[in-house]
Amino acid sequence: MEENKQTLYNDELLDILPDGVIIFNINGEVIQLNRQAQTELHVHSSANEMMPLSTNDLFKLLNNKEDILSVILEKIRQGEQTYSLPEHTFMQEQVDYTQFPIRGDFATIKEDGNLKKILFFFRNITVELTQEYILNTALQRTRIYPWYYDINRSEFTLDNRYFEHLGISAGENNTLTMEEYVNMIHPDDRQAMADAFIVQLSGMETFDKSVPFRLHRGDGTWEWFEGQSTYIANISGHPYRLVGICMSIQEYKDIENTLIEARKKAEESDRLKMAFLANMSHEIRTPLNAIVGFSDVIGSTYDELSEEERADFVRLISINSEHLVRLIDDVLDLSKIESNTIKFTFTDCSLQSLMMDIEKEQAMKPISEIEIRASFPNEDVYINTDATRLKQVVCNFINNARKFTEKGYIHFGYAVDPVNADSVNIFVEDTGSGIPQECQKEIFDRFYKVDTFKQGTGLGLSICKTIVEHLQGDISVESEMGKGSRFIVTLPFERRTED
Repeated sequence: MEENKQTLYNDELLDILPDGVIIFNINGEVIQLNRQAQTELHVHSSANEMMPLSTNDLFKLLNNKEDILSVILEKIRQGEQTYSLPEHTFMQEQVDYTQFPIRGDFATIKEDGNLKKILFFFRNITVELTQEYILNTALQRTRIYPWYYDINRSEFTLDNRYFEHLGISAGENNTLTMEEYVNMIHPDDRQAMADAFIVQLSGMETFDKSVPFRLHRGDGTWEWFEGQSTYIANISGHPYRLVGICMSIQEYKDIENTLIEARKKAEESDRLKMAFLANMSHEIRTPLNAIVGFSDVIGSTYDELSEEERADFVRLISINSEHLVRLIDDVLDLSKIESNTIKFTFTDCSLQSLMMDIEKEQAMKPISEIEIRASFPNEDVYINTDATRLKQVVCNFINNARKFTEKGYIHFGYAVDPVNADSVNIFVEDTGSGIPQECQKEIFDRFYKVDTFKQGTGLGLSICKTIVEHLQGDISVESEMGKGSRFIVTLPFERRTED
């Protein structure tokens, strides 16, 4: 009677366990299933009344597609006390032949040193593995790295992918000491991280807000991360472990910096555009006033003026007319660029002929203290380009050089690129005032002027850059303050001789 009560009590204990329990006799036959095992194996509770049953009637344990149950039972009969299932073991129930992943252990019951029963405890881990897969997939796609901090050990344990992402060697068991981790944090960010840790270590509150910080990568660069964590408390309410995540936000920071830079450029462009519009009145009125004024003087006092004086007035009218034409051309070109209607006509062009035409035009300009030099190789170079637009670029460079060169020379020409024989360099250099280093990246921006006191709209070099890009070339500048500047246009060409 007492034995039956004890058996009933043991059965009730087994049935309340969340894991499946299967009991074997020493022959390897199943003699009992608890309630969870019955559920997993799709058998009725009355199955216990038909015991013992062969394992083949109830289930199989599969690993690498092989049934390993008989091997395990034999090892236990040979003396092994316990046995843990290897990873990737599946249970196949023999009703619907459904397979599912499990984790489990075998144990023994002995009487007087002799094996009496074999116990098998197992758990269906389908849900666990599914959640783990979903979590890992999410972590992989979002670059989120979990971690925890053992307060007693003062030690971080981090996801191995964290080390791989940073390009550094993982510590033993993927751990880092507090000192090692702090040394990885950017000096400017350490205080904010320390403040966050102090709050949590004190158990005052969980840390819900995110803290951005930079970590030192294996390649020597810094990468932005965002951290968030909370603590796990012991029975007395004191934290004994911090758990959290770190997410790489470098891409977001790069986008943020790009947007900030774009906004700055837009604001600067607006400012320069307003300055340009304010300057246009002055730029147009100045040559117009000169043209009208000198024309009136010539008309009203023609007979009183000497031939030399009349020639000077005509020269001044010509200079101002030319300046006004260039100004109007720049504005018209800007309008075409803004509306994307600027047109190009590509034909085969002799660079030697083009440069000789420019040389003749420059020779017709008023004599000054500046020497105009032209040089090009004996071998002509032919390129497929828009000759009119290319000439516009070179002449613009020369006109700019005239404005900033008081004495010395302006030298222009072309030569095959010494490094890339499929490219030709067209250059204009001067002995003028030069361009400050900090301005050299901006001089090709629209409305930008190095010297706001010099005549001009600040459009010329920007238009030149747009033209050269449409000609499939590159534009650059080399300059040194007090020594002069050299503007270079590099264009592709195919070496050939004139037909």
